[in-house]
Amino acid sequence: MNRVLVFGDAHIPSRRDSIPSQFYSQIENSQYDLALVTGDLVREAEMRAAMPELPKCYMVQGNMDYGRAFNIHEQVEIEELNFLLLHGTQFRPRGNVKQFWEIIMNVGADVGVHGHTHELSIDLYEGRLILNPGTISGATGGWAGVQDASFMEIEVSQSKMTVNLHYTDWHVVKRSEARFQKVAGQMVRF
Repeated sequence: MNRVLVFGDAHIPSRRDSIPSQFYSQIENSQYDLALVTGDLVREAEMRAAMPELPKCYMVQGNMDYGRAFNIHEQVEIEELNFLLLHGTQFRPRGNVKQFWEIIMNVGADVGVHGHTHELSIDLYEGRLILNPGTISGATGGWAGVQDASFMEIEVSQSKMTVNLHYTDWHVVKRSEARFQKVAGQMVRF
């Protein structure tokens, strides 16, 4: 089994300087095999300083990343599932599931992971799973304030995966879980 941390849109230090303390504790006390990061870190060094130590990371370029050029996309095999990671700047409108599904189908991925919208989402669309971990720091789409913060933990075992959602409104941390499996080439919920 592989445990994967999935987060993005930290916007550190331009819009936020930290992540929620409860998230920090959860990540610090967990052991991950790798991390998928959807971009918009802003400055990688400052983002890493605001986080517990991270495992091996696959990071993609967001529209607000400075100082280091990441790949536009990463394709990662985890157990028997193929993941496509990208920021999502190219979707019109933002978060366009159908458009991402077309890209996922073109590259032969089972699961697509994106950011950019700052909104946590899980979409099962025409046999493919599309995940957005939201914003781990609660950064807004503008230059001030905070919104709900969120990230995901994924456990992958062969062709099965459990997605654990962590989100907070800055008063209460909530958690929920969803389970998926690849059956006959299609992702299904079970």
